[in-house]
Amino acid sequence: MKAVTLAQAYYALAAFLLLAGWLVVTDAPVLRSFRRSKTATAVLGLVAIAWFAWWLLNIPEADLAGLPRIPVVVGFIAASLAAFVYMPDFLSVRALAVIMLFLARHALDAGYRQLPHSLLAASVSYGFLILFGFWWACSPPVFCRQCDWVLATDTRRKLVAGLCFLFAAACVAQSFRLP
Repeated sequence: MKAVTLAQAYYALAAFLLLAGWLVVTDAPVLRSFRRSKTATAVLGLVAIAWFAWWLLNIPEADLAGLPRIPVVVGFIAASLAAFVYMPDFLSVRALAVIMLFLARHALDAGYRQLPHSLLAASVSYGFLILFGFWWACSPPVFCRQCDWVLATDTRRKLVAGLCFLFAAACVAQSFRLP
């Protein structure tokens, strides 16, 4: 499995933050509707399932604890697809949280042992992606309340979007300073 470079991790973090900032600053209707959207659930859920299945197919044999790879992948995909039937409520928020956790993992792997160059990636990953990823995966209604709170006033919207844009710019700037 080819590792992600730290520059690529910074670009991915910047893209994620730019998208989040743009959605917030424009008060995009998708932030209010995607919570229970079947389309968002399908897209984000399938992306999360595919990303994890790809990861399972490419991890070293020792990490599977001696289990046969293909049955593990098939079992995971079957269980994940069952969530669409048995747990559809707020599944889009949970899938978004899983994608955030995967992005954080790749950013942290890319920055491993590359301090101080990876300090910003670790800060964004731990401070934003992991914290909110776990929080929203465990309690999707929290996402709804936080989203509604941010979108309630122009000041909050602009402040949160501005922070997202600032961190995205910092990620891009840091990627140019890498050795």
